[in-house]
Amino acid sequence: MRGDGRPGIGTWVAFLPLLAWQLIFYAVPFGLLALASFWQLEGNRLVPAWTLDNYAQVFSKSFYFGAWIESLWLTLTLVTTVSVVGYAVAYTIVFCVPPRLQSIVLLAMVAPFWTNYLIRAYGWSMVLGGSGPVNSVLQALGLISQPMQLLYTPLATRIGLTHFLSVVMALFVYARMVSLDRRLLEAATDLGASRWQAFREVVLPLTVTALKTALAVVIVWGFADFVTPAVLGGQNPRVFAQLVVDSIQRNANWTLGASFAAMMVLSILFFSALVSRIPAPRSQDLA
Repeated sequence: MRGDGRPGIGTWVAFLPLLAWQLIFYAVPFGLLALASFWQLEGNRLVPAWTLDNYAQVFSKSFYFGAWIESLWLTLTLVTTVSVVGYAVAYTIVFCVPPRLQSIVLLAMVAPFWTNYLIRAYGWSMVLGGSGPVNSVLQALGLISQPMQLLYTPLATRIGLTHFLSVVMALFVYARMVSLDRRLLEAATDLGASRWQAFREVVLPLTVTALKTALAVVIVWGFADFVTPAVLGGQNPRVFAQLVVDSIQRNANWTLGASFAAMMVLSILFFSALVSRIPAPRSQDLA
């Protein structure tokens, strides 16, 4: 760092490995992908005939556009549910669990994620199935007379993704929340704040950076995942990421698949940028 506060040459040199990594493994591949999305496919050959036909199909065909809307809606609902559940879990661990037991709780929370992602999805399919524990308990309590259709529904997709992403959110928020100065909360209480007011005016503003970082992960995973919607949702309805897989693996339509992938990446970047603009709540007088 130079005397005027601006980064010196040593700072830029230190960032060179990171910049090279981003350039080689992200910028260049995405550039080639975006380039192919404007080309055409003739036989099995990519032809550099510049056209917007691939993107026009996304907006002109209701099946494609509906899949984009479904992925958008799925991501928005995950942002809401994961934020609520993740914050609740992190807050409970930090302020309700004794410090000596917090590491054990965190270990128990993370342990299921040592298994394969696909295995966890199939595990949820057993839980939500017609003969699974959810339907069995509801029938035993007399709340339903026959099994509910939980599996292969949009709800099942959201349950599976909420389970995974809430842990991610909780870990990000916990790492910031556990370092908060407890005297700030004590001062808020002394000024007459309720527990909710203390959370809103003290905890939330000081952890909003962790929230935004976690939400970026939620947006990426919610928009790009196709495994959970396939295993738990039964591809009903289709999500946008599945169109990428179908275009390339089943139909070998590389240009259309490239346009789908480019739209997906741009959508993720757009909504991640919106999340990064979330302002920290303004602290109010707690008296």
